[in-house]
This record gives sequence, C-alpha cells and structure tokens, in this order.
Amino acid sequence: MMMWLMFLPGLTTMSKRFKYFISSLFSALGFFLFISLPYDSRYFGLMVGVVMVVFCFWFGLGIIFEKSIYTRVMSVLLPAGFFTGFGLFGALLPYNTITAVIMSGLFGLVLYGMFLVENVFLVAIGFKTVPLYRAAYTVSLIFTLISAFFMFNTLFSFRLSFWSNGLWVLVISVLVFLYQFWAIAIELPDDGKSKNIKLYVLIPSILMAELAMFLSFWPTGIFKGSIYLVSAIYILSGLISADIRDRLFKRTTLQYVWVMVAVVAAALLITSWK
Repeated sequence: MMMWLMFLPGLTTMSKRFKYFISSLFSALGFFLFISLPYDSRYFGLMVGVVMVVFCFWFGLGIIFEKSIYTRVMSVLLPAGFFTGFGLFGALLPYNTITAVIMSGLFGLVLYGMFLVENVFLVAIGFKTVPLYRAAYTVSLIFTLISAFFMFNTLFSFRLSFWSNGLWVLVISVLVFLYQFWAIAIELPDDGKSKNIKLYVLIPSILMAELAMFLSFWPTGIFKGSIYLVSAIYILSGLISADIRDRLFKRTTLQYVWVMVAVVAAALLITSWK
C-alpha cells in the first residue's frame, strides 16, 4: 500500500504524452496476451481487454473523475471498438508469435494516435475553436472506418444468417454514429444539444442494417462485403457531418452521391454470380 502511495505523486506529474505512451504500451501488452490465449478463452479475454483499454484511456486522458459520464463513455468508444474489431480479426488468424508481436505493435501505435485525437476533442469541448480539431476529426474518421472494417470482416466470417448480420450491424452502427455525432457536435456552440441525436444515430444505423441483410444474399465475399459497408459509413458520416454543421449544400450532397454511384457500379461490375 505504501508503495502505491509513493508512486501516486509521480502519476500526477507525468506529461500528457508520457501518459499516452505508458497507456499505449500497457494496452499493447494486454493485446499481445489476449492474442496468445487459447481459442476457447479469447472471448473472455476480449471482454477483459476492452475493460483494460477503457481504464488505460481514462488514465491517459486524465478524465477518470473530472468529466461527465457521457464524455467519458464517448471518449473510449473508438479505442474500445478498435480493440474489439482488431482483436476479433486477429483471433481468427492462426497464432504465430511474430505475427502477434507485429499486431500488438500496430495496435499500440494506433492507440497512441487515438490518444492524440481524443485529447484534441476534449480540449475542443471547452474552447470550441481548436486549430487541430478538423485534422483530429479526419484522423478519427479514418480510425473509425478501420475499426468498423475489422468488425464487419469478423462478422461476415462467422457466416451468420441474414437477420443476425442485420442485428449485429445495427448494434455496431449505433455505436459508430453515436461517436460520430459526439465528435462532430463538440465543435458547435451548444455541443449539439439543439440537434436531434436519435435522428442522426438511428436512421443511418437502420440503413446500415438493411444493407447488411441485403449483402448477406449478394455474392460479395467477406472482404468486399466489409468494404461496401465501410463505404456506406463513410458516405452517411459525410452527409451527417455536413447536416449537423448546417452545411449540407447541393454541391456537398452531389459529391457523396457520386461516391455512392461509384461504389454501386463497382459492386455490380466485380460481382461474380457463378
């Protein structure tokens, strides 16, 4: 007990970036241990790993006791989702020590980047005009799309029924668009309180679930099916972002419509019905 009391002052005097480094390193070690578990223990290890990442993030960002519950939950959705998606993807691969080390290193690097992004978001909540906010949002969107890809890829790997795919994609999409709404709305003067959060979360999530059920019957394959769903998230997130910021102009809408047309055309051209 005395050792912990002696160590506590050192924790409070650590710089932010050193906290991020320590937390990322510890999380990467936890990810390596999770990947190294026997197959029948990995689902339990996944739950423990998510909890570990959440507390590492709260410690690194220094928001265990300082911020609201809503902020604490929103700030860990992205790292928790990445651990879940990347962890499940890695759990499906044959175990190899070298591969596990490389994946753990990549996980730690991505997590460190997420620390930097979430720190900018937390600062933006208080000051609104943060020069790095737009760059941080762009990076967070990339991380979100990557996390969603791994989760969708794992989901399609299980070869579930179409309604199960739709249900799980609905759950994943609700979390994704909930985080997207928070990340976008913190730039607004009222933190998005004047916006209907249900409209921006439930409607795109239902569209994603319907698309997942449709793709369950389409001979796309695991990888291409995941890409199509991630493309849909990108399009919907772009439209939502523009609408929340009151910048959903005709030109912006047409840009995303053309992206959608390109994705649909690609899906039709590369699909093999044999």
